[in-house]
Amino acid sequence: MNSFTSAEPVYLRLAAVLEGMIHNRTFSPGDRMPSVRDFSRQQRVSVPTALKAYVMLETRGLINARPKSGFFVRPRQADLLREPSDVTAAPKITEISATDPLDSVLSDHGNKKLVPLGAAIPNYSLLPAEKLARTMGAIARKLGSESIGYDMAPGSEMVRREIARRSLSWGCSLKAEDFIITIGGTEALALALRATSKPGDTVAIESPTYYGLVHMLRELSLNVLPVPMDGVNGIDVNALERAVKRTKVSACVLIPNFNNPTGALMPDENKQRVVEFLAKRNVPIIEDDIYGDLQHDGMRPHCLKKFDRDGNVLLCSSFSKSLAPGYRVGYIAPGRFYKRVMLLKKASTLANSSLPTLAVGEFLRDGGYDRYLRGLRATYKDQVARMREAIAETFPEGIGLSRPTGGFVLWVELPKKTDSIELFRQARAAGISIAPGPLFSAEGGFRNFIRLNCGEPWDARIERAIGILGHLVERLSNR
Repeated sequence: MNSFTSAEPVYLRLAAVLEGMIHNRTFSPGDRMPSVRDFSRQQRVSVPTALKAYVMLETRGLINARPKSGFFVRPRQADLLREPSDVTAAPKITEISATDPLDSVLSDHGNKKLVPLGAAIPNYSLLPAEKLARTMGAIARKLGSESIGYDMAPGSEMVRREIARRSLSWGCSLKAEDFIITIGGTEALALALRATSKPGDTVAIESPTYYGLVHMLRELSLNVLPVPMDGVNGIDVNALERAVKRTKVSACVLIPNFNNPTGALMPDENKQRVVEFLAKRNVPIIEDDIYGDLQHDGMRPHCLKKFDRDGNVLLCSSFSKSLAPGYRVGYIAPGRFYKRVMLLKKASTLANSSLPTLAVGEFLRDGGYDRYLRGLRATYKDQVARMREAIAETFPEGIGLSRPTGGFVLWVELPKKTDSIELFRQARAAGISIAPGPLFSAEGGFRNFIRLNCGEPWDARIERAIGILGHLVERLSNR
């Protein structure tokens, strides 16, 4: 008798075990898998059950059947591709008032006629909508007429307490009174920028970086000092130190955990070095940790805030990528800028939506969030791996492809002659939304780069869209 007790089919769980062993290279490309009969004996399941697990792995493109030889681990073409190159010029102050992000990248996500590979938004089917709705309904019934009241800043103490408890996994030991609940991560970032900078100031950022940040900086009339980064370790710390020594900056905005768009994860030693260096120069750090909970394997990465000794780090995040985008529940731990951020919050949005905030808090409190996250992380890991392999198989030679260990976006360097803005237009005409590289640059760089959203469940529609993109890229690169 096998040891599985879950309601999930045994063959799916067996396939998941083997898939994990393939991903961690216990079984390397080219290795022969145990015979179906041996595997069935090892796992104490029937031969048909073991065979179904192998067929599932073959369907996922992880193994191949060879006549009279058995099953072998399939070489992954994506692993042979290089990382995208760093093409950022030396850091310089950039006036970005003329930069206009393509609004359609976000608006296209709601267009059912388009395959949504542009905006980094998870498919709603992956998120616990029904459970959250039931939780919200129960809270509304319990509170009665009070449920329609304001959730005045700094926000629900219960929710702030639950977030504070989670800070232990970030490497911190924050308290409920360290947090202010915000209307999503966007408001948290905006409050942090307004608290640390004024129009005309210069802000240091990673290059490339989240296009929403570029748009926000433009609207706040802030200048930008872009600092190069790589797709593995994040921002170039030496370049950042040189740039800040040479140029007066009011703040530095970083996405150290699974950067958007590169997926880079900054090592702890780099995090500590950056925090200590900027603290000595009295330059506040605005940390965007929105992808921090979405590691694919292992422990959750530490935040920059872990190394903050004097309140110089303003930690911003939300549950938009992991739980409920439309609930707009975010938070900020602004450190020494707490009073200033509170004044700005009260002067702008004053309060938050009570029921969505309390529903998220209850989800955190009953332990459901951690159980749910384990499945979501595995799903994102699988979807990223599938898209990487599909890109490797269908895009022309010479591309660079990121290897994120968390989050759900891919950064792709296309052949030099490929104009990603033109690719965006042609892809959209073919029914596919993508995010062109210049959106992620204050200076309009990364012309031959694109970012792809892997937040959609892998299916024939997504696979076909990647094939079409590969064809368009090849055609544009040969012009």
